[in-house]
Amino acid sequence: MTSYLLYVLVVTTFLYHTLERYRRFKQARDLIRWRVHVNGIRGKSTTTRYIAAVLREQGYRTFGKTTGSAARILLPDGSEISVRRKGMANVNEQVRILKQFSDEGAEAAVMECMAVNPIYGEWLEQKVMQSGIGVLTNVRLDHTDYLGETLEEIAQSLARFIPHDGILITAEQNPTLQAILKNRAKERGTQLVTVDGSSINKEELKGFNHFAIEDNVAIGYAIADRIGLSKDRALRAMQVAEPDPGALCLTTLKRNTKTIHWANLFAVNDRESFVDLCQRIFSIHPDSQRIVILNNRHDRPSRVELFTQLSLQLQFEAIITFGDYEKEVSRLTSSTSCRVVHCGNSSALKQANGSTLLETIANLIDRRGSAVLVGAVNIHTPQAERLMDALSRQERWS
Repeated sequence: MTSYLLYVLVVTTFLYHTLERYRRFKQARDLIRWRVHVNGIRGKSTTTRYIAAVLREQGYRTFGKTTGSAARILLPDGSEISVRRKGMANVNEQVRILKQFSDEGAEAAVMECMAVNPIYGEWLEQKVMQSGIGVLTNVRLDHTDYLGETLEEIAQSLARFIPHDGILITAEQNPTLQAILKNRAKERGTQLVTVDGSSINKEELKGFNHFAIEDNVAIGYAIADRIGLSKDRALRAMQVAEPDPGALCLTTLKRNTKTIHWANLFAVNDRESFVDLCQRIFSIHPDSQRIVILNNRHDRPSRVELFTQLSLQLQFEAIITFGDYEKEVSRLTSSTSCRVVHCGNSSALKQANGSTLLETIANLIDRRGSAVLVGAVNIHTPQAERLMDALSRQERWS
């Protein structure tokens, strides 16, 4: 009996302290007037930065957090710091960080949803953010192991993130997917606002120091309209915002007598976005040779065939392989004229330094003397990290 009473006391005490901590957290969170939660498949980190910049421009003390290629805390003066973690990333960090924003006097907080699993995404919205404005950038075929095998299933999964009694802004243009989002929004008393990137003209994109995407800019405009900021001021704020480390910056560099136009698309993992960005890049350098790096990770086998076939469809003339699945790439390209050079974990170059990898790529450039080099499929492999370091140093020398 004594042991049972002790157990009840311990459990009761634990529950009391847990509920009290949550009460204090909610009290702090609710002091933040503008809470914006950003989700979707592509463009989340950049859109988070644009929205934070727009809110800053209107004079709100604004904090933000991205979870892209490198998680960052965005500060009210436009600067940023890395997210400090003990161990692996965990969705619970959003609670701590949001409370910290409130403790530092935040009037606005823009948080990129860090959950791929829709169960956690719904928890982050309903229990942590309770945002007044939700942003769902788009629906693309990616993370199928968590979100579903079809676009409709992925839209249903992402719709679990929609806030209650607020607004949801999306740049998704597919009518079927829009209907799914609208129905879920209606169930939650939320208004769906759709924006169209085609309304953004080329002149508006010229002032960005990175490869700006029209849909992301259109979402920024929608936020500006919501808070009463003029379009001109919103555009300037987005243009001067610090780009995400994973944002596409098309860089031209020299390697001996060869010119390389480097496009880091390692983080662009869905078919639609990858094809769209490649076609944009090709239109800028139409006469350059096309070379792609297939950066295959052992734990992402579903992307191997998809991106190999895309590389052939987009008429890349040479394929460099990093990481794993090199035999599979050889098999998929065996009946084509596309040249394949293996530099990954089963090749003689698996331990090569970045400079050697860059030299290997430069040697593939034909008599045209210039090539568009596109990094694809995944972000992290040993070879990709060495190459990125070499490219960074090469950019400084050019």
